[in-house]
Amino acid sequence: MMKYKSILLLLALSTPSAAAKAPNFILIYTDDLGYADTSVQMMDDDPSTKHSFIQTRGLDRLAALGARFTAAYAPSPTCTASRISIQMGKTTARMQYRNVFDVLSHVQRPNGYDDETTMGEMFKESGRNYVTAMFGKGASALGRFEDAGYDVTDELPGEPGGNGNGHGQYWDPKNKTPFPADNPKRIHSLRKDSVAFVNEHAGEQPFFLMVSHYAAHIPYLATKEAFERNKKRWIAEGRDTENIELEKSSSHRDIIYAAMIEELDMNVGALIDALVAKGELENTYIIFTSDNGGGHAERRKVNGQNRRFNGPLQEGKRSIYEGGIRVPTVISGPGIKAGSQCDVPIVQWDFLPTFHDLSGSQAPLPEGVDGGSLRDVFAHGNEGTVERAAPGIIHHYPCHYHPPISSIILGDYKFMRHLNSGETKLFNIKTDYREQHDLSTEMPEKVSLMDRIRANYVHEVNGGSAQQVRDALYDTMDTFGERAKEAYQKKLSSLKEQNPTDFDAKKAIMLEELNMKLMKNEVNKEKCRRQAKYDSWRESAPKKDAEEFVLSTWVDYTGE
Repeated sequence: MMKYKSILLLLALSTPSAAAKAPNFILIYTDDLGYADTSVQMMDDDPSTKHSFIQTRGLDRLAALGARFTAAYAPSPTCTASRISIQMGKTTARMQYRNVFDVLSHVQRPNGYDDETTMGEMFKESGRNYVTAMFGKGASALGRFEDAGYDVTDELPGEPGGNGNGHGQYWDPKNKTPFPADNPKRIHSLRKDSVAFVNEHAGEQPFFLMVSHYAAHIPYLATKEAFERNKKRWIAEGRDTENIELEKSSSHRDIIYAAMIEELDMNVGALIDALVAKGELENTYIIFTSDNGGGHAERRKVNGQNRRFNGPLQEGKRSIYEGGIRVPTVISGPGIKAGSQCDVPIVQWDFLPTFHDLSGSQAPLPEGVDGGSLRDVFAHGNEGTVERAAPGIIHHYPCHYHPPISSIILGDYKFMRHLNSGETKLFNIKTDYREQHDLSTEMPEKVSLMDRIRANYVHEVNGGSAQQVRDALYDTMDTFGERAKEAYQKKLSSLKEQNPTDFDAKKAIMLEELNMKLMKNEVNKEKCRRQAKYDSWRESAPKKDAEEFVLSTWVDYTGE
């Protein structure tokens, strides 16, 4: 009888119901929020890592509950690639989607990403009875999130691509209906929907909630009350009030940006309050971060050049410099030391394996995951380590319209290769996160080693070369052109059948519209050709030059 009881006890302990209570997870994902665009000072020793004006009281509370991760990286310096990468726990190179409107991805992944496992699907397969929700901006290349492991979404019916940038610009993107005055960029409906989800499920069953905000992406919008509140504070602090009422002035823009971030931040405080009320705060991991570096970067003159900065970090959105990929990240949850600072480099493709580990999933980790669990870092802070499948933190950005740069972070060092010029840079980003001292000539062996590791990984996962991306762009534009010509010929045939009295006039209008499309395609190709020869690390090739060249050499297509 005693032996029989022991067997029953062992069986009971091995079942989910007897296992430790599964934790909840909340991921608050912002859009284009810069490293120093909050009132949380990311680094204790550097006051420039928090904003001098923007107030984020909710995030201040979260930082007091948990840890500030000073070296946390987005997967890409632009949004779509990051949003795909974070869902799958894989680098943008492995996912073969590296920037917005990645033309090579359609060649490499013609069938999309249905064969991949999202965060939502990972939780649903865990055997721990998770309910999942996704509110806000998705990724058009992934389709609808309700078809990708999420039980609850705010996706509108009849939109195959789910929620995209347009949902952050208009209340009804199809008809370009403006937002209600009390809900700019859906900030407050996202807050209400996410809180309602927590109120319904917290304490009832474990949950994963992703709240993906449209802020701080352009256009910058806030309620009138938030704007006036921040304007009053701006004036009281003695800041520049020149042209403050003009929407295009720098002061007006800074105030409305601050108001927008303040309203976005209300979501953080509201979720904390909801968890406290449900008694689930101590059983919930909350992650606040951004999909890429700041778009609202500060402009400064450096050696006569107009440079962008996000706090102390160089550059911003679209750049592989730290300002484009290092993002504000605050995480609280079981075992994470309150009010702490963690300097261990982490990257957003670590989140899926972290959630898999901490949830106690009974299913295997999806194949090909590049990230590693942050369990040890959460428990031990700067003494913790991350074991990843990928050889380092790799940002492969073979873009045809921004500076194409491929980089790898190993330990304290970051190596960068310009994919046009072949030029390289090396920085110790632990001591020189401002990236002011290029060590490439002083440490040639490290440059060679890091470059070889980076190149081998990109080759292994078929991450794509800059030339492949350009060829894909040329082919895409030619395909668009042929389709436009075919559509023109069909319309022309229909017009001939109708034989209207003003046939020649209507044909001329149709032909003019066709040539505008063909010319636009040629401009895109010319921009790409010029970018291929451009060796700037910071700027894209001038668009105006490409447009002027095409206009000066263009010969209209006659339809013959």
